[in-house]
Amino acid sequence: MYVADWSPAEGAVDVPVDATIKVTFSDYPDPDTVGEPSMLLTTGVFRLPETYRVRLADKAVTMTPSGSLDTDLGYTVTVTNKVASLAGCTGRTEGREFTTGEHASNILTPAAPPLAKVQAIFDASCAGSSCHIDPSGACLAAPFGGLSLCAAEARDALVDVPSREVGSLALVAPLDSARSYLLRKLLPATAGGGPIPGTLGQREPPGPPLPAEQILTIAAWIDGGALP
Repeated sequence: MYVADWSPAEGAVDVPVDATIKVTFSDYPDPDTVGEPSMLLTTGVFRLPETYRVRLADKAVTMTPSGSLDTDLGYTVTVTNKVASLAGCTGRTEGREFTTGEHASNILTPAAPPLAKVQAIFDASCAGSSCHIDPSGACLAAPFGGLSLCAAEARDALVDVPSREVGSLALVAPLDSARSYLLRKLLPATAGGGPIPGTLGQREPPGPPLPAEQILTIAAWIDGGALP
């Protein structure tokens, strides 16, 4: 696994003091290997505290400093060889430098998509073979794997409910899509491939993977708290 993209880019200047650092990898990063020991934001000899969010849907990790960065100062983002992919592969330790400017971007975080938008994806993708939703949209008496995704039951069947396949993961862990088994079952190992490492059975839904924008919508709903 290697770093495919950095934001800010190497040598970037006039970076907003409220910037969020984004590191995109060539493979799905394992959230259990991401954190203070393995990814660092420093200036000189000082490490800045930050929060980390693993975004499996786009193979990225974001690092958000706990406060505004200082103006007109150089910073270094370091990714160590302790970061691994879900397949257990690691890369080399490397870093990139950038320099802040004097202003903030003041860009607001987009609102999380509503459950209704996620439910529309379920309705379109999970009812065709009567696995988790009746083609009419009604709930099934015995959905496949015990998982009902009809509108009346989907959220209660997903949120904080342990997966039957991997009991250490909830189907949906609010605020943490990277540790939500539902998202992992949707992600393809390759553009048109099978399930990613750490999941059992086939990737869902059967057939071609969901479009990337739909997977990102589901991930954003989870990361926003998986609200009703």
